[in-house]
Amino acid sequence: MTHGVFSGVMTAIATPFTAQQTLDLEAFKNLLKLQKKSGINGVVVAGTTGESPTLSTEERFQLVEVALQEQTAEFHIYVGTGTNDTKSTLEQSIFYANFRSANGARVDGIMVVAPYYNRPNQTGLFEHFKTVCKAVGSTPVCLYNVPGRTGCTLAPTTFFNLALECENIVAVKEAAGDVRVISELAKLLNAHKFGRKIEILTGDDTTYAPALLCGATGVISVSSHLIPGAMLQILKASQTNDFLTVQKLHLATLPLNSDLFCAPNPIGLKWALASLKVCQNTLRLPLTPLEAKEITILQAALDSVKSAGIQLLN
Repeated sequence: MTHGVFSGVMTAIATPFTAQQTLDLEAFKNLLKLQKKSGINGVVVAGTTGESPTLSTEERFQLVEVALQEQTAEFHIYVGTGTNDTKSTLEQSIFYANFRSANGARVDGIMVVAPYYNRPNQTGLFEHFKTVCKAVGSTPVCLYNVPGRTGCTLAPTTFFNLALECENIVAVKEAAGDVRVISELAKLLNAHKFGRKIEILTGDDTTYAPALLCGATGVISVSSHLIPGAMLQILKASQTNDFLTVQKLHLATLPLNSDLFCAPNPIGLKWALASLKVCQNTLRLPLTPLEAKEITILQAALDSVKSAGIQLLN
């Protein structure tokens, strides 16, 4: 059985580091296996949650090589290739579009974030994404809109026009945290016959369930590191119109889906994973570990979901 590319519940996977700040590849392998066993549909390597701005080219390569060892038709491996510069984004994207691991595996798609810091207008965003998508041939591409991180916003109409222009755009990760944006995207896409399905993936765990009711078709999540089963159940209940279950699970998971981000991501996640003995609580500067008052908040959120009967790491 196969699962569609850039669909379902996916995890923006963390990058474990040792106390000496090197890659902890054994912890990374374990994290991948936990995700795969839980039923998660795939992972994005070297995204924001993976602290991609701090990774070297060689480290990104190593992470993708390790991740591809776990890839199956049900567990997809994607890689984040976006930077704030079109030239370097092109180089990364072309490399991973053509990349083959030691055992001959290839990534199932790339995710390209809106260029950060430069703050391009919609014309600049259109030209940036079009240039990258045209350069990687038939490789599936997910565009990533996260205004809180990048300082610019990919408008729904711009995404729509890009989808018309580039046939390999198969998804958008929409992380504005505003279900009105999800609704507008859904309305635009549903009004046009593309000849292919274009997934609307929320990238905001707090509004995950509401986004599904407004037109989102899946999620690229951070919380799914910790509560993969619940995140999968929410999507399944939504797909079967079991809205009472969606509401119940949304409210039960809301404390964690919200308070996991009491500090900039992935600070809270690294602390939670360390508390569950999955990896060390090591971040690379300029990120620093969760502070005492934030630990209290996040521990309460973990206790809350457990008291609601939601299993962690399962």
